Amino acid sequence: MNGIEELRQRLRALDVQEEDIARKRAELTRALVDAAGGLNPAAELLKLDPRTVSKRTRLDDIAMVVYRRGAELVDDDGRLYGETSHGDAAQRTADAQWWRVDKKQRPKVRLLVVVFRGEVRRIWRVLPDGQWRPKGDGSTFVEVPVEDQPLTAAEVREHYPRLGLNLGGARPMRQGLIREYLPVDGKPPAWVLDLDSFDPNDPDLQWSPPAGSLT
Repeated sequence: MNGIEELRQRLRALDVQEEDIARKRAELTRALVDAAGGLNPAAELLKLDPRTVSKRTRLDDIAMVVYRRGAELVDDDGRLYGETSHGDAAQRTADAQWWRVDKKQRPKVRLLVVVFRGEVRRIWRVLPDGQWRPKGDGSTFVEVPVEDQPLTAAEVREHYPRLGLNLGGARPMRQGLIREYLPVDGKPPAWVLDLDSFDPNDPDLQWSPPAGSLT
Protein backbone atom coordinates (compact mmCIF):
# COMPACT_ATOMS: atom_id res chain seq x y z
CA MET A 1 0.00 0.00 0.00
CA ASN A 2 1.50 3.34 -1.03
CA GLY A 3 1.48 6.46 1.14
CA ILE A 4 -1.53 8.07 -0.51
CA GLU A 5 -3.64 4.93 -0.29
CA GLU A 6 -2.69 4.46 3.36
CA LEU A 7 -3.79 8.01 4.16
CA ARG A 8 -7.06 7.45 2.29
CA GLN A 9 -7.75 4.29 4.26
CA ARG A 10 -6.97 6.01 7.55
CA LEU A 11 -9.41 8.82 6.70
CA ARG A 12 -12.06 6.25 5.81
CA ALA A 13 -11.52 4.54 9.16
CA LEU A 14 -12.08 7.87 10.93
CA ASP A 15 -15.32 8.42 8.97
CA VAL A 16 -16.56 4.99 10.03
CA GLN A 17 -15.61 5.67 13.67
CA GLU A 18 -17.50 8.97 13.65
CA GLU A 19 -20.62 7.23 12.29
CA ASP A 20 -20.32 4.56 14.98
CA ILE A 21 -19.98 7.19 17.71
CA ALA A 22 -23.05 9.09 16.44
CA ARG A 23 -25.13 5.90 16.49
CA LYS A 24 -23.94 4.91 19.96
CA ARG A 25 -24.64 8.40 21.31
CA ALA A 26 -28.20 8.27 19.98
CA GLU A 27 -28.75 4.78 21.42
CA LEU A 28 -27.42 5.75 24.86
CA THR A 29 -29.43 8.96 24.94
CA ARG A 30 -32.63 7.07 24.07
CA ALA A 31 -31.82 4.52 26.76
CA LEU A 32 -31.38 7.31 29.30
CA VAL A 33 -34.68 8.90 28.28
CA ASP A 34 -36.43 5.55 28.80
CA ALA A 35 -34.70 4.89 32.12
CA ALA A 36 -35.40 8.40 33.43
CA GLY A 37 -39.08 8.15 32.59
CA GLY A 38 -39.23 10.70 29.81
CA LEU A 39 -37.50 13.45 27.93
CA ASN A 40 -37.84 16.15 30.57
CA PRO A 41 -36.45 14.08 33.48
CA ALA A 42 -33.53 13.04 31.25
CA ALA A 43 -32.92 16.68 30.34
CA GLU A 44 -32.81 17.59 34.05
CA LEU A 45 -30.27 14.83 34.72
CA LEU A 46 -28.09 16.01 31.84
CA LYS A 47 -28.69 19.70 32.67
CA LEU A 48 -29.71 20.32 29.08
CA ASP A 49 -32.70 21.79 27.30
CA PRO A 50 -35.27 19.08 26.39
CA ARG A 51 -34.99 20.12 22.74
CA THR A 52 -31.25 19.41 22.82
CA VAL A 53 -31.85 15.96 24.33
CA SER A 54 -34.55 15.24 21.76
CA LYS A 55 -32.15 16.21 18.99
CA ARG A 56 -29.51 13.87 20.41
CA THR A 57 -31.89 10.93 20.37
CA ARG A 58 -32.39 11.24 16.65
CA LEU A 59 -30.30 9.44 14.12
CA ASP A 60 -31.52 10.38 10.69
CA ASP A 61 -29.16 8.04 8.82
CA ILE A 62 -31.01 5.91 6.29
CA ALA A 63 -30.30 3.05 3.93
CA MET A 64 -31.53 3.29 0.37
CA VAL A 65 -32.73 -0.17 -0.65
CA VAL A 66 -33.11 -0.86 -4.37
CA TYR A 67 -34.88 -3.91 -5.80
CA ARG A 68 -34.09 -5.74 -9.03
CA ARG A 69 -35.59 -8.68 -10.84
CA GLY A 70 -33.78 -8.66 -14.20
CA ALA A 71 -30.20 -9.71 -14.87
CA GLU A 72 -27.70 -7.76 -16.98
CA LEU A 73 -29.26 -5.07 -19.16
CA VAL A 74 -27.97 -2.28 -21.40
CA ASP A 75 -29.55 1.16 -21.62
CA ASP A 76 -29.74 3.44 -24.66
CA ASP A 77 -26.32 4.93 -23.82
CA GLY A 78 -24.66 1.53 -23.77
CA ARG A 79 -24.38 1.50 -19.97
CA LEU A 80 -24.64 -1.84 -18.21
CA TYR A 81 -27.07 -2.07 -15.32
CA GLY A 82 -28.70 -4.74 -13.24
CA GLU A 83 -26.63 -7.76 -12.24
CA THR A 84 -23.60 -7.61 -14.52
CA SER A 85 -20.93 -10.19 -15.34
CA HIS A 86 -18.17 -7.67 -16.07
CA GLY A 87 -16.32 -7.50 -12.74
CA ASP A 88 -16.48 -5.39 -9.57
CA ALA A 89 -15.90 -1.99 -11.19
CA ALA A 90 -18.71 -2.49 -13.70
CA GLN A 91 -21.04 -3.73 -10.96
CA ARG A 92 -20.25 -0.73 -8.79
CA THR A 93 -21.17 1.60 -11.64
CA ALA A 94 -24.31 -0.39 -12.38
CA ASP A 95 -25.42 -0.16 -8.76
CA ALA A 96 -24.56 3.52 -8.28
CA GLN A 97 -26.15 4.88 -11.49
CA TRP A 98 -28.73 6.38 -12.09
CA TRP A 99 -31.24 7.20 -9.38
CA ARG A 100 -33.62 9.99 -8.48
CA VAL A 101 -32.81 10.96 -4.89
CA ASP A 102 -34.31 14.04 -3.32
CA LYS A 103 -31.66 16.63 -2.37
CA LYS A 104 -32.93 16.74 1.20
CA GLN A 105 -32.52 12.99 1.53
CA ARG A 106 -29.00 12.75 0.13
CA PRO A 107 -27.09 13.85 3.28
CA LYS A 108 -28.96 11.19 5.26
CA VAL A 109 -28.19 8.24 2.96
CA ARG A 110 -25.43 6.16 4.52
CA LEU A 111 -25.92 2.85 2.70
CA LEU A 112 -26.99 1.62 -0.72
CA VAL A 113 -28.48 -1.86 -0.42
CA VAL A 114 -28.98 -3.90 -3.61
CA VAL A 115 -31.60 -6.65 -3.53
CA PHE A 116 -31.80 -9.07 -6.45
CA ARG A 117 -34.75 -11.45 -6.72
CA GLY A 118 -35.48 -11.29 -3.02
CA GLU A 119 -31.90 -11.65 -1.76
CA VAL A 120 -29.55 -8.97 -0.43
CA ARG A 121 -26.62 -9.08 -2.86
CA ARG A 122 -24.51 -6.03 -1.97
CA ILE A 123 -24.39 -3.29 0.65
CA TRP A 124 -22.37 -0.22 -0.29
CA ARG A 125 -21.25 2.46 2.13
CA VAL A 126 -22.08 5.93 0.80
CA LEU A 127 -19.27 8.47 1.11
CA PRO A 128 -20.44 11.06 3.68
CA ASP A 129 -19.05 14.02 1.74
CA GLY A 130 -19.20 12.42 -1.69
CA GLN A 131 -20.48 14.20 -4.79
CA TRP A 132 -23.87 13.12 -6.10
CA ARG A 133 -22.90 13.43 -9.76
CA PRO A 134 -25.80 14.36 -12.06
CA LYS A 135 -26.38 12.38 -15.22
CA GLY A 136 -25.90 15.51 -17.30
CA ASP A 137 -28.82 15.01 -19.65
CA GLY A 138 -31.09 17.57 -18.04
CA SER A 139 -32.83 14.95 -15.89
CA THR A 140 -32.76 14.68 -12.10
CA PHE A 141 -30.92 11.34 -12.11
CA VAL A 142 -27.73 11.17 -10.04
CA GLU A 143 -24.95 8.71 -9.26
CA VAL A 144 -24.81 7.62 -5.63
CA PRO A 145 -21.23 8.22 -4.32
CA VAL A 146 -20.43 4.76 -3.00
CA GLU A 147 -17.06 3.34 -1.99
CA ASP A 148 -14.90 1.28 -4.35
CA GLN A 149 -15.86 -2.03 -2.72
CA PRO A 150 -19.08 -3.20 -1.07
CA LEU A 151 -19.14 -3.99 2.64
CA THR A 152 -18.50 -7.51 3.83
CA ALA A 153 -21.04 -9.32 6.01
CA ALA A 154 -18.69 -8.91 8.97
CA GLU A 155 -18.45 -5.13 8.41
CA VAL A 156 -22.24 -4.84 8.26
CA ARG A 157 -22.60 -6.77 11.53
CA GLU A 158 -19.94 -4.64 13.23
CA HIS A 159 -20.95 -1.16 12.09
CA TYR A 160 -24.69 -1.52 11.30
CA PRO A 161 -25.96 -4.11 13.78
CA ARG A 162 -29.49 -2.68 13.90
CA LEU A 163 -29.99 -2.41 10.15
CA GLY A 164 -31.85 -5.73 10.02
CA LEU A 165 -30.30 -6.67 6.66
CA ASN A 166 -27.13 -8.45 5.64
CA LEU A 167 -25.61 -10.19 2.65
CA GLY A 168 -27.48 -13.28 1.56
CA GLY A 169 -30.50 -12.41 3.66
CA ALA A 170 -34.04 -12.54 2.34
CA ARG A 171 -35.75 -9.29 1.39
CA PRO A 172 -38.86 -10.11 -0.67
CA MET A 173 -39.78 -7.50 -3.24
CA ARG A 174 -43.28 -6.11 -2.88
CA GLN A 175 -45.16 -5.60 -6.12
CA GLY A 176 -44.55 -2.18 -7.62
CA LEU A 177 -41.77 -1.31 -5.16
CA ILE A 178 -38.51 -0.32 -6.83
CA ARG A 179 -36.80 1.13 -3.76
CA GLU A 180 -37.41 2.27 -0.20
CA TYR A 181 -35.61 3.99 2.67
CA LEU A 182 -34.97 2.26 5.99
CA PRO A 183 -33.54 3.75 9.22
CA VAL A 184 -29.98 2.52 9.70
CA ASP A 185 -30.41 2.08 13.44
CA GLY A 186 -33.82 0.46 13.12
CA LYS A 187 -35.54 2.75 15.62
CA PRO A 188 -37.42 6.06 15.68
CA PRO A 189 -36.23 8.77 18.10
CA ALA A 190 -37.59 9.34 21.58
CA TRP A 191 -40.76 11.39 21.69
CA VAL A 192 -41.56 14.40 23.85
CA LEU A 193 -43.71 13.08 26.67
CA ASP A 194 -44.54 16.37 28.34
CA LEU A 195 -47.19 18.03 26.17
CA ASP A 196 -46.75 21.35 27.99
CA SER A 197 -43.24 21.67 26.57
CA PHE A 198 -44.10 20.45 23.07
CA ASP A 199 -44.10 23.02 20.30
CA PRO A 200 -45.43 21.45 17.06
CA ASN A 201 -43.79 24.22 15.03
CA ASP A 202 -40.31 23.50 16.41
CA PRO A 203 -38.40 21.71 13.61
CA ASP A 204 -36.13 20.07 16.21
CA LEU A 205 -39.12 18.17 17.56
CA GLN A 206 -40.51 17.07 14.23
CA TRP A 207 -39.64 13.76 12.60
CA SER A 208 -41.16 11.69 9.84
CA PRO A 209 -40.18 8.01 9.41
CA PRO A 210 -38.23 7.33 6.23
CA ALA A 211 -39.16 3.64 6.05
CA GLY A 212 -41.19 2.96 2.92
CA SER A 213 -40.69 6.44 1.55
CA LEU A 214 -40.34 6.59 -2.22
CA THR A 215 -39.17 10.19 -2.50
